[in-house]
Amino acid sequence: MNKRILLGIDTNLSPQTKQALHIVSELLAQTSPDLRLVVLHVIPILQDTKPAWGKSITAPRFFPPTAEERLRAERVLLQAQNALQQRGVAPERIELLRCAGAPADEIVKLARELQVDFIVIGIRGNSLAQRIRRVLAGSTSRSVLRLAPCPVMLVVSPQMPRSGNLVAWYKASVMNSLSEHPGSLKVFTASDVAQMFVPPKRTVGSKEVDAAVRALEQLACDGVLCCHTVKGEVCYIND
Repeated sequence: MNKRILLGIDTNLSPQTKQALHIVSELLAQTSPDLRLVVLHVIPILQDTKPAWGKSITAPRFFPPTAEERLRAERVLLQAQNALQQRGVAPERIELLRCAGAPADEIVKLARELQVDFIVIGIRGNSLAQRIRRVLAGSTSRSVLRLAPCPVMLVVSPQMPRSGNLVAWYKASVMNSLSEHPGSLKVFTASDVAQMFVPPKRTVGSKEVDAAVRALEQLACDGVLCCHTVKGEVCYIND
């Protein structure tokens, strides 16, 4: 074994990428320290499709990444590294790489060059709208699966409950917040939770605050949070 995992991440650390970071960190915690993780971000290259006199139709022109795109790529790689280290992954087990091109092609190319044992990428899920989008526009994950020289692990982010079930919505939102900041002390109040995690297209009122109260109470009953009274206000702490 070459003892390397290749993890492809996107620009904004989407929920599926965050879930992939979580899964990979758990895997590294259960394996030999010799196993290394290569974190790759591919800057998509845009193709010039405008017709022009004297331009060959067989030799498309590609735009190189801008300084802003390179800076954004460096930033997201450092964010991924910090997230992994917060989950207990030693920095010497992490290698950060950046390149430009078609994401699927570059992931497969690097996997061949480094002879990695398997590839990990996050995917957007399997809802009807997402399936239609993949059929119409294709997807990076499908191309990687077809071309990869090694096994591929596809990670789907946990689905949020429907916003109509406010208690479940707030409960899942708090759990996601805890998973994104492992090892950090978090203090929640019902009013804060109702405001921070309010479902889209809703305004915060007594119904939302009551749902946040019940969600926090359930998390306390599950042993995820501890209930304390601080200066007369009920607070829930992950400690």
